[in-house]
Amino acid sequence: MAEESSGTAEHMPLGPADLQAVAEPAETLAPGVTYQKFTQGQASDLWSVELEIPYPNGKSWRVGNKTYADALVKDLAAHGFAGRVDSRELPVLTGSGSPLSGHAVRVGQFAPAEQALANQMKGWLETSGYGARTIYTAQDGSATTGPWQVQVVRVDATADVAFKAVHGQAVSTTQTVRDMAEAAGGLVAVNGSEFDIDSPSNKEFSGYDGDPEGLYVQGNNLLSEANNGRTALLLEGAGGRVRVDEITSRTQVTAPDGQVRQVDGVNRVPGRIRGCGGIGDDHRLDGKGANPEGKPWRGVMCVDDNEVVIFRPEWGTTTPPPRPEVGNSVDVVMDGNWTVKEIRPAGGPIPAGSRIMQGIGTGADWLRAHAVVGQAFKPGTTITDSQGKSVTSPTLSAVAGGGPALVRNGEVLVNTVANGMHDAVYGTPTSAITERHPRTLAGVTATGELLLVTVDGRSPGTSVGVTAHEAADVMRWLGATDALSLGIGGDTTLVANDSLYNRPMDSWTASGSTERKVGNAVVVVKK
Repeated sequence: MAEESSGTAEHMPLGPADLQAVAEPAETLAPGVTYQKFTQGQASDLWSVELEIPYPNGKSWRVGNKTYADALVKDLAAHGFAGRVDSRELPVLTGSGSPLSGHAVRVGQFAPAEQALANQMKGWLETSGYGARTIYTAQDGSATTGPWQVQVVRVDATADVAFKAVHGQAVSTTQTVRDMAEAAGGLVAVNGSEFDIDSPSNKEFSGYDGDPEGLYVQGNNLLSEANNGRTALLLEGAGGRVRVDEITSRTQVTAPDGQVRQVDGVNRVPGRIRGCGGIGDDHRLDGKGANPEGKPWRGVMCVDDNEVVIFRPEWGTTTPPPRPEVGNSVDVVMDGNWTVKEIRPAGGPIPAGSRIMQGIGTGADWLRAHAVVGQAFKPGTTITDSQGKSVTSPTLSAVAGGGPALVRNGEVLVNTVANGMHDAVYGTPTSAITERHPRTLAGVTATGELLLVTVDGRSPGTSVGVTAHEAADVMRWLGATDALSLGIGGDTTLVANDSLYNRPMDSWTASGSTERKVGNAVVVVKK
């Protein structure tokens, strides 16, 4: 386990065994709450330029058939560029297939301090008509000497603090972790759930930057339904102050005439289920997977033409207008006691203290058939763990992460498939598992300590990040008996006492550190 004194600690389980971690002096943030930074390793990877590989159905940065990669290397040579094929094997996690190989084509090898030369090579290749991007080889997940920078907050079980999940001004918007912590009076805060980010790389953005992907509970109020079966961090709930488990949520409403309907979602665009794992006729927008699709798929958009979604005031000021593909929709506006006040076209103000059910397709038909102005619906919600037991309590907060479980009962357990972090066709783990990224991690020790950990990344001279399995090894080394990954990549942020304690990076080629606005955060507040 990691030391808590300054100087050289034992080897962090990252890189070659002869590397030694250096632990900075532990800082007391409040009684029972400490912060400590560990560093280890030195840069040994290289900048290179990666090429898009043509194949019969399009182009890709990595292909399974090496023939296409070899053909591109031959073409590069004809244009005066020395290309190479970098290959790696990935395990098949579903079924019993043999490992599959992925092949990338790259040009040039430049030292960690020579990014400018790699960028110059990229420009030459693009001028010659190739699709190209600059990469740093540590991202691949293959052997490296780092370096790594790991920030650790420990909260003793006896500390006079509370644990909460919070969002910014609205669930449908984003805010920096620092701003959320300040508004909540937080002593320490890290980023929480992944969310529907407004980004060029998110081709299926639904229009509301900040909408959580999966479970989000605040003060025992379900503010975003679970991608059922995904791993979540539970705080101040039944069964322990800090828990990690796979969670399912179910909500239903009983109409004034006694008819019951399952509710498809909470605080999201009807018909759009980011991360899947819902109910009804959900299916993946890309056509892969099952139909209907009840399993979670991290970062994947599922759709359903027939839904009922509940909106609470935490969502924002208005319900979403119907999307262009929706021909049948309605809002049922209710007060805080679920008494119907108005039946109106979808998309309108959310009055203070109200609840609104928005229906599309047959969901809209059901609401029109059973909603009566002046009469009340009766809601019911359950949030249960992997054993089917309720986890709710008056103080429950919970967030689903951006990654899988990492440690369970003191042993490494990376449940990739349970969290939908594998390819639907080939069964191989996604890059969110196998590649190195900045990561935010949370866990609990045998003595009940809460661990909030960030591993910086995307910075060749400072920290290259970790794979999911490396993150699991780090959390076990820190003493976690149960742990999971929260949001990763540019989301990764640690704030303490209104100061930034890590180095968030949007990409490997970013010009500097940037605090990204995120959907929600996990905060530690003084009682």
